[in-house]
Amino acid sequence: MRFSYFLAAAGLAGLACSTGGTGPADTSAPLLAITAPLDQAQVSGQVSIDVVATDDIGVDKVRFQVDGTELAVVYTAPYHAIWNTASVTNNTHHTITATAYDVAKNSNTVNIGVTVSRGTQ
Repeated sequence: MRFSYFLAAAGLAGLACSTGGTGPADTSAPLLAITAPLDQAQVSGQVSIDVVATDDIGVDKVRFQVDGTELAVVYTAPYHAIWNTASVTNNTHHTITATAYDVAKNSNTVNIGVTVSRGTQ
Protein backbone atom coordinates (compact mmCIF):
# COMPACT_ATOMS: atom_id res chain seq x y z
CA MET A 1 0.00 0.00 0.00
CA ARG A 2 1.31 3.47 -0.82
CA PHE A 3 0.67 6.52 1.36
CA SER A 4 1.35 10.12 0.39
CA TYR A 5 1.54 13.11 2.70
CA PHE A 6 1.20 16.62 1.33
CA LEU A 7 3.10 19.25 3.23
CA ALA A 8 1.11 22.46 3.69
CA ALA A 9 3.55 24.34 5.89
CA ALA A 10 4.80 27.71 4.67
CA GLY A 11 7.13 27.25 1.74
CA LEU A 12 6.45 23.51 1.49
CA ALA A 13 3.00 23.55 -0.09
CA GLY A 14 2.70 21.20 -3.02
CA LEU A 15 5.65 18.96 -2.09
CA ALA A 16 4.88 15.32 -1.46
CA CYS A 17 6.56 12.74 0.74
CA SER A 18 5.85 9.03 0.27
CA THR A 19 6.26 5.95 2.45
CA GLY A 20 5.46 2.37 1.63
CA GLY A 21 5.89 2.20 -2.09
CA THR A 22 7.73 0.18 -4.60
CA GLY A 23 11.35 0.25 -3.41
CA PRO A 24 13.39 -2.94 -3.62
CA ALA A 25 12.41 -5.74 -1.24
CA ASP A 26 14.76 -6.56 1.61
CA THR A 27 16.01 -10.04 0.79
CA SER A 28 19.35 -9.91 2.64
CA ALA A 29 19.58 -11.82 5.91
CA PRO A 30 21.34 -10.22 8.88
CA LEU A 31 24.99 -11.00 9.55
CA LEU A 32 25.79 -12.29 13.01
CA ALA A 33 28.48 -13.87 15.12
CA ILE A 34 28.59 -15.28 18.63
CA THR A 35 31.53 -13.43 20.17
CA ALA A 36 31.38 -15.08 23.61
CA PRO A 37 31.85 -17.77 24.65
CA LEU A 38 34.24 -19.13 22.06
CA ASP A 39 33.37 -22.25 20.10
CA GLN A 40 34.43 -25.42 21.98
CA ALA A 41 35.00 -23.47 25.22
CA GLN A 42 34.65 -25.01 28.66
CA VAL A 43 32.05 -23.05 30.64
CA SER A 44 30.46 -23.07 34.08
CA GLY A 45 28.30 -20.93 36.34
CA GLN A 46 26.64 -17.90 34.75
CA VAL A 47 27.68 -17.99 31.09
CA SER A 48 27.55 -14.67 29.22
CA ILE A 49 26.49 -15.14 25.61
CA ASP A 50 27.27 -12.17 23.38
CA VAL A 51 26.20 -11.74 19.76
CA VAL A 52 27.04 -9.07 17.22
CA ALA A 53 24.32 -8.68 14.57
CA THR A 54 24.02 -6.22 11.69
CA ASP A 55 21.66 -5.75 8.77
CA ASP A 56 21.47 -3.30 5.88
CA ILE A 57 17.94 -2.25 6.90
CA GLY A 58 17.79 -3.09 10.61
CA VAL A 59 17.95 -5.99 13.07
CA ASP A 60 14.56 -6.72 14.63
CA LYS A 61 15.63 -9.26 17.26
CA VAL A 62 18.12 -11.95 18.21
CA ARG A 63 16.88 -15.26 19.61
CA PHE A 64 19.17 -17.27 21.91
CA GLN A 65 18.77 -21.03 22.39
CA VAL A 66 20.66 -23.75 24.24
CA ASP A 67 20.16 -27.27 22.90
CA GLY A 68 17.07 -26.08 21.02
CA THR A 69 15.38 -24.56 24.09
CA GLU A 70 14.76 -20.83 24.00
CA LEU A 71 16.87 -18.90 26.49
CA ALA A 72 16.07 -15.29 25.56
CA VAL A 73 14.90 -12.95 22.83
CA VAL A 74 16.64 -9.55 22.73
CA TYR A 75 15.24 -6.68 20.67
CA THR A 76 18.01 -4.07 20.98
CA ALA A 77 21.79 -4.09 20.89
CA PRO A 78 23.87 -5.12 22.68
CA TYR A 79 22.55 -8.65 22.09
CA HIS A 80 23.36 -10.48 25.30
CA ALA A 81 21.92 -13.35 27.34
CA ILE A 82 22.95 -15.27 30.47
CA TRP A 83 22.83 -19.06 30.70
CA ASN A 84 22.88 -20.49 34.23
CA THR A 85 24.60 -23.89 34.08
CA ALA A 86 24.07 -24.76 37.76
CA SER A 87 21.48 -27.44 36.96
CA VAL A 88 23.35 -28.83 33.93
CA THR A 89 25.20 -32.13 34.22
CA ASN A 90 28.95 -31.66 34.54
CA ASN A 91 31.19 -32.62 31.58
CA THR A 92 28.38 -32.47 29.02
CA HIS A 93 28.43 -30.87 25.56
CA HIS A 94 25.80 -28.28 24.59
CA THR A 95 24.92 -26.26 21.51
CA ILE A 96 24.36 -22.51 21.78
CA THR A 97 22.36 -21.08 18.88
CA ALA A 98 21.75 -17.46 17.95
CA THR A 99 19.30 -16.43 15.25
CA ALA A 100 19.07 -12.84 14.05
CA TYR A 101 15.94 -11.54 12.29
CA ASP A 102 15.67 -8.34 10.32
CA VAL A 103 12.57 -6.18 9.99
CA ALA A 104 11.58 -8.04 6.78
CA LYS A 105 11.77 -11.35 8.74
CA ASN A 106 14.89 -12.60 6.92
CA SER A 107 17.01 -14.62 9.34
CA ASN A 108 20.43 -16.10 9.81
CA THR A 109 21.57 -18.65 12.40
CA VAL A 110 24.93 -19.55 13.93
CA ASN A 111 25.82 -22.32 16.38
CA ILE A 112 28.72 -23.01 18.69
CA GLY A 113 29.46 -25.96 20.94
CA VAL A 114 30.53 -25.67 24.58
CA THR A 115 31.23 -28.13 27.41
CA VAL A 116 30.02 -27.52 30.94
CA SER A 117 33.01 -28.23 33.14
CA ARG A 118 32.97 -27.41 36.82
CA GLY A 119 36.22 -29.19 37.62
CA THR A 120 36.41 -32.15 40.01
CA GLN A 121 33.18 -32.92 41.85
